[in-house]
Amino acid sequence: MLCVGRRALALAFLPLAFAGCQDLEREARREFSPVNRLAAEAQPAMTVPQPAQAPPRPRDGAPAIIRGIYVNAYVMGNPVRARAMLALADTTEINAFVVDVKDEDGVRYHSAIPMAMEATHPRSIPIHDLKAVVDTMNAHGVYPIARIVVFKDPRLSRARPAWSIHAPDGRPWRDRQGLTWVSPWNRDVWEMNIAIAEEAVRAGFREIQFDYVRFPEAFSNLPRQVHPSADSGGTRADAIGGFLAAARARIHPLGATVTADVFGLSMNESRDVGIGQQWEKIASEVDGVLPMVYPSHYYPTHLPGIRRPNRMPYETIRQAVGMGVVRNERLTAAGVEPARIVPWLQAFTATWNDRGYPYRAEQARAQIQALYDLGVQDWIFWHPSSNYAQIAGAFARETAPEGKRADIPASLRAHVDRMDREGAAAVRAAVAAKRTPSR
Repeated sequence: MLCVGRRALALAFLPLAFAGCQDLEREARREFSPVNRLAAEAQPAMTVPQPAQAPPRPRDGAPAIIRGIYVNAYVMGNPVRARAMLALADTTEINAFVVDVKDEDGVRYHSAIPMAMEATHPRSIPIHDLKAVVDTMNAHGVYPIARIVVFKDPRLSRARPAWSIHAPDGRPWRDRQGLTWVSPWNRDVWEMNIAIAEEAVRAGFREIQFDYVRFPEAFSNLPRQVHPSADSGGTRADAIGGFLAAARARIHPLGATVTADVFGLSMNESRDVGIGQQWEKIASEVDGVLPMVYPSHYYPTHLPGIRRPNRMPYETIRQAVGMGVVRNERLTAAGVEPARIVPWLQAFTATWNDRGYPYRAEQARAQIQALYDLGVQDWIFWHPSSNYAQIAGAFARETAPEGKRADIPASLRAHVDRMDREGAAAVRAAVAAKRTPSR
């Protein structure tokens, strides 16, 4: 029996709990495994040697092109809204969904991990059958990506104060929103989030995307952050890189890729942007890196010549991501296979600072074209409420390669040269010196 393509499936005949083709494949393997074993036992002792084959790498199993949208857990857990998201995928180039498995309020499904459920409000679980959700995405040809918020976790912080970041007076440290965080140096925090990731992969997710995989910003008007964990040590970038390496070691054997959301500025500054996200270090630890290059989040001082970033979506994306492309080129030249760049793009209107400039299909298409002109074919759009009607006109009908890479301006390469002198080259040399065989 063949799996039917997503655009050949009528939406009315695909309930949310669709049993995907993966189940059929597993059932077939169970049914025929005794026959295969008996046949092998009946063979003569002498066998013909077979050429050795390298084990498949999880990153090689990802789609050649990723064109995605963020779908929050409440939308994915609502049959009506979920069908609308799937209809968008059925009729456009969208072929990937980033779905909340764990966010700032805990896990969004019924986990078998006691600590995960303890740090979750029991009435805020909108996804009742995680595997059914994944099966439905697979049935529509949608690549399933599990989003896991890691260190911005006020519920876990409340449940385990010893795992938290503290203020100098011993009380929980709070960010500008009044939220507490757990420490990126704490190995118990690592373990819980990796265990959730493993559970998501066993439910069928093919990619684990870690978000808030960083330290909170240390604003001058906030208390100093104190990390009481006995496991603390090294730099902030070492802590973040260490967590991602530990996650990769556990997730890769299960056949899934590991990716990380990072500040867009991590491509445009040599150091760790004050939060532990240093580009060369992270790009050498994961399969994919997702810089959040929302034009509304850039200041006029961040990128040369971009005085109104939110109103210059093409120029903002091209400059910001262009620097990341050059830095990845230099990692490759140093013998390090860098992470795939899959930028987060802006689908929302920045009502807090530029209400008079709505983001619609024109602005979405400008961001997309900037990537294509850099030779970057992948992107994922973010809207916190998962509302994409206002930009849907920017999506093509089919998922296909677009554009051809233009020359990267010499001015951008000069900025990367400056970052190299400020320390990026030293980090690149360090990760190259200790690189492991290709993942």
